Amino acid sequence: MTLRLNALTALMALAVMLLAGCVSLLPDPAPSKTVYRLLTPGSRVANAPDAVIVRIDRPGGQNVFETKDILVSPDGRQISMAAQAQWVEVLPLMLQESLLDHMTQTPNLIGVVPSSNSRSDTRLYLTIKNFEAQFDNGEESAPLAVVKYTVTLVNASDRKLIDSYTTQQSLRADQASVSSIVMAMERANSAAMRDIIKWVETQNLPRGR
Repeated sequence: MTLRLNALTALMALAVMLLAGCVSLLPDPAPSKTVYRLLTPGSRVANAPDAVIVRIDRPGGQNVFETKDILVSPDGRQISMAAQAQWVEVLPLMLQESLLDHMTQTPNLIGVVPSSNSRSDTRLYLTIKNFEAQFDNGEESAPLAVVKYTVTLVNASDRKLIDSYTTQQSLRADQASVSSIVMAMERANSAAMRDIIKWVETQNLPRGR
C-alpha cells in the first residue's frame, strides 16, 4: 500500500512539473497593432443652394491597396508593410470617406455615397496609383509620403465620360517613424483631395438639388 501511495505521489509530482513546463513554454501574446485614422483638417461649411451633387463610388486600384496596412517602399517599386501599425479601415473606404469629408469644406459640392440613394447627375471614380511612404534616402532617413490618384467624372445616366484628372502629392516625413509617416501621408492626401475638389469645381456639371 505504501509503495502504491509513493508511486501515485511521484506521478502527481511529475504531472505538476510537466504542466508547469508547458505553461512556461507558451509564447507571449503578440503586441496589438496601433491603429491610425486619416484626419481631415478644416471645418464644414454650408452648402450653396445650387451646389453640385457628386456620387463618390468606392475607389479602386491594384490589389495591394485593398488593405489596412501602412505601406512602405524602399525604392518606389517594392512594397512592404509597417510593423505593428495599420489604418482604421481598408484604403479604398478610408479614401472615399476622406474625399467626402473634404467636400464638406466647399459650398459648391455635395458628396454622397451610393448607399445613400441620393439622386446625382454626376459620378466620380477615384483610382489609387500610389499611397505609400518611400524610403528614397535609405531606411534610416525620413521617407517621402507619396499619394497619386486618377479621378474620372462620368454622367450618371448614360456613363458618358465628362473628364479625367491625375493629381500627385509628395511630402517628406519629419523622421523615420510610423507616427511621422502617418502625419506626412495625411498632409499629402489632404493636398491631393483639395486639388481634386478644385478640379471638379471647374467642370460644367449639372447644378441644383
